[in-house]
Amino acid sequence: MDNPSRLELFEKTRNRYSNFLAAVLWKLTGERELFAEAFQIALLKIWQNVEKLDSPAAGAYIYRIALSANSTAWKKRISKDGHLSFDQCEEPAANQESGDLELMDAVRKVMAKLPRKQSQAIVMRYLEQQDYKVIAEKIGCSEIGARSNVSKALSALRKRLEGLVEGGR
Repeated sequence: MDNPSRLELFEKTRNRYSNFLAAVLWKLTGERELFAEAFQIALLKIWQNVEKLDSPAAGAYIYRIALSANSTAWKKRISKDGHLSFDQCEEPAANQESGDLELMDAVRKVMAKLPRKQSQAIVMRYLEQQDYKVIAEKIGCSEIGARSNVSKALSALRKRLEGLVEGGR
């Protein structure tokens, strides 16, 4: 594809999906600096793969790009020894709803109560963006077992957090 056509397709895609991309990334990052970094990473990925985005399934691909960009931004923030330095984190905004903090706390508590393989599987799948084959190798089970652990963890999270989300919002 020649550069003018590529640029035109990029602009068309960016205009069509930028609000969607921004909404997804904001929900994932929840912080200005991390959001800006993830958004830039996502735009670069969109540019690199713009030919694939000229299809009806582009929204799903954009969503996947957003997840990947979020993961990359977080990985850049975490030091080589695996620790997140506190000076890299923003303080929660003064006007942030207490419900958001309550929900995050509830998610942490539910995750802590899950069986080890389930909590590891869901973190690897949704935060680290690992495929089921890698998850299976890391937690010592079959690929079907990895899928089952993720599914059970999601079900438990949904069940235990259902009342909080409905009642608190």
